[in-house]
Amino acid sequence: MDLGLSGKTALITGGTSGIGLAIARRLAEEGCRIAICGRQRMKIDAALKQLNSAGAKGFVADVCKPADIAALIDDVTKTFGAIDIVVSNAGTHLAGRLEETTTDDLVRHFHTKVVGPWELARRVAPQMRKQGGGRFIVIIGQVGKVPQANAIASAITNAAQHAFVKSLSDELAPDKILVNAVCPSRIKSPLTDGLKLHNEIYLGRSLEQQESKWGAEVPLGRWGVPDDIADAVAFLASARAEFICGANIDVDGGHQRSIF
Repeated sequence: MDLGLSGKTALITGGTSGIGLAIARRLAEEGCRIAICGRQRMKIDAALKQLNSAGAKGFVADVCKPADIAALIDDVTKTFGAIDIVVSNAGTHLAGRLEETTTDDLVRHFHTKVVGPWELARRVAPQMRKQGGGRFIVIIGQVGKVPQANAIASAITNAAQHAFVKSLSDELAPDKILVNAVCPSRIKSPLTDGLKLHNEIYLGRSLEQQESKWGAEVPLGRWGVPDDIADAVAFLASARAEFICGANIDVDGGHQRSIF
């Protein structure tokens, strides 16, 4: 199926590993020109080698800093001439209960996952309006829909991301800028390699034992891989998704039980 993405420019934040890198690779395979950003030049250069795409460039930026985002949008636009697709993927999962998570941790997390995408949208929307449309896709972890006691900071910030996506989609839809979210769960990546189940029965067990439990909780019986997320993003970015707006699509093998 031709997704109509050839020649488009896609900017992926948090694009140096895991889900972000898989998204960059998938969009490059569809003919997109790729801009990935991260905080460390070494990681960016390593990711570009893995992409092995002549149409891929790397940019250093910290999405917590509005000045960095302004410079990022300017630099990508100067390099490629336009930005057609933005995938906001920067940030990690912040585990910990109330007494284990400092206020500074929460604020930093909020800046990365909410203020960062906010500033990205503010900077790129005027350009997308002028060119007649675009795509803005936010990657949102499962605790935004299914809060957990051991991830209270992530639950707060991810829920805020959902509200942002829906409100932004209402604002930008008349300009043919489609805003959507992709919601992963149980995806094998460098991020999940360091996570532990919160279920007490599994504390202290090996990662392999924990993974087997995680797989058992997924109706499809296995963990997903970053490419599963990348395929959903590619579809939402494409001409085949022109009537999908303000949606949050679970890519989780059926794991998330929320009906919203």
